[in-house]
Amino acid sequence: MRAWLLGCPSTFGGADTERGHTALLWRKAGLSVSVLYFPECRCGIRPVIPDPSNPWMAPLREAGVSFVPGEPGKLGEVPGLAGGTLVGMCHPHALHNWPELKALGCKLIWSPCMTNLRLDESATFSDTPPTAVHFQSRFQASQLIHEYRAFGCNEFHYIRGAFDPLPFKPLAHKPGTPFVVGRLARACRTKWTPHLWELLGAVRDRGFDVRALCQGWDDTLTAHCGEPPEWATCLPRDALPVEEFLGRCHAMISCNWGVEENWPRVGLEAMSAGVPLVVENSGGWPEMLGGAGIRCEKLGDYVPQLAGLASSEMYRQEMIELGRKRMGEISKPGVLAKQWLAVLSSMQ
Repeated sequence: MRAWLLGCPSTFGGADTERGHTALLWRKAGLSVSVLYFPECRCGIRPVIPDPSNPWMAPLREAGVSFVPGEPGKLGEVPGLAGGTLVGMCHPHALHNWPELKALGCKLIWSPCMTNLRLDESATFSDTPPTAVHFQSRFQASQLIHEYRAFGCNEFHYIRGAFDPLPFKPLAHKPGTPFVVGRLARACRTKWTPHLWELLGAVRDRGFDVRALCQGWDDTLTAHCGEPPEWATCLPRDALPVEEFLGRCHAMISCNWGVEENWPRVGLEAMSAGVPLVVENSGGWPEMLGGAGIRCEKLGDYVPQLAGLASSEMYRQEMIELGRKRMGEISKPGVLAKQWLAVLSSMQ
């Protein structure tokens, strides 16, 4: 059985990395996997292509994943594409070519990856709804299922996001050394509280040498959060590989500003890497973490929770072990592969 993924994986963004993990999962399950990518797109913005510098290319090619170019307006010339089953994971260029794929008789599964409907999704699906929709969390389904039903889509599947654990040894925190708190997210204001420096500064005011390590930063976030203090290091997207970034952190926070998370990939990455999570008690976080992370009801809760992790290495290690155990429970490849095989088989 052959399955198609729309768009090349990349190292930045939950959906972009989930494509890579999903392709590997499918290959391990015995599927023939092809990635349909667009060297150019009708929108005028150049999509990600299978460039050798992309770290995903080597493991995917080694696993037997094929990369197939498709020219907009000529997708019918792609061998084996017409009538095939394609999965688009929050990929904008997939939407730009969605009507042509639909006209070729393709079965189109949309995986939105967020908890709000984007304008380009509404514009596309009002005329050409997905064959089916894939949700990663029950919370996401509760927020979006009525939107897709309004478009005329009535087939929905719930499969947690595929994830391969990172090969990590947790970073120890020694008394008297800086305690590094990480934040890794897109440079979107809704992903960053404007009170970030105030929050971490309050932990420092309690006598802890907290240092901030942020990645995904740009000038819009400086305007939003304020100029980074001298104890903060703010890096642009992809400045460090995620493994290296997490290897420098003693804890990771998620403190958004208006948007609720779905099945945050950074949570899986942090648990895998042995980095305790201090996050919002909302969105998909409770479903993902269970009792394995520290969940905060309000902004002020972050201060004592981070202080607790900084003051007790024993407590921090306990949270690390709970996180790794939970990550293993929710990312079992055999379970996820079985669920995907059932969905893809039903489309044949």
